[in-house]
Amino acid sequence: MLIIRKSAIIILLFASAITDTFAQKKISEGIVTYTVSYVLPADKQQYAATLPKEITCYFREDSTAAIVDQGAVTVKGVSVFKAGYHCLIIDIPAYSKKIAVVMTSEEVEQENAGIPQLAFKKGTEKQTINGYNCIKGRAIDIKTGTGYDIWLTNDIVIPPSSVSRPVSAFGGVPIRFVTFNNNVIINAELKEIKEEQVPAGFFTASKDYESMSYSELKSLSKSN
Repeated sequence: MLIIRKSAIIILLFASAITDTFAQKKISEGIVTYTVSYVLPADKQQYAATLPKEITCYFREDSTAAIVDQGAVTVKGVSVFKAGYHCLIIDIPAYSKKIAVVMTSEEVEQENAGIPQLAFKKGTEKQTINGYNCIKGRAIDIKTGTGYDIWLTNDIVIPPSSVSRPVSAFGGVPIRFVTFNNNVIINAELKEIKEEQVPAGFFTASKDYESMSYSELKSLSKSN
């Protein structure tokens, strides 16, 4: 009887593992929406009212595009990682301006230098967030020692987006987490995923966009 019971337990564990494997949904193409809030330094507080409360990311394999709508200006940040292609596609309807800024690898490296290097420790606390079974971990900034709570799920598998990429190597899809942009800490939470085809040509700028260098864009921003 003892042998039978042990066998039954093994079978149950095996069945549970198989169920978990098939329950995990892999989405290779679609749209993910994040709700976001910002931890702004004193010199950037004046921009708080203009910052969006949501960021929408389109993804397909190793390509992602994060759309930031600030009302007067919409910026689509495109990254095709395998090709090393990074482009800011900017629309300013009030001035009929359409600008495409392709960043060089050196410019991308310079911008990424401001993203903290994180060490991760997996925790045991569990919580259901927006329908996803999550486990809590702690990401530590190696340089400053600052810690951040990261909630991950293995219910789904999706390619890292522009928003989640800094914390996407910790063994799950980030659901509630922190991310970083231009020395600003962003608190993000995955709100919704839609599995659908991304329109053809979405990860490039069409020919009606004016080309501008990244240095020219930064100079323009400083003058306003």
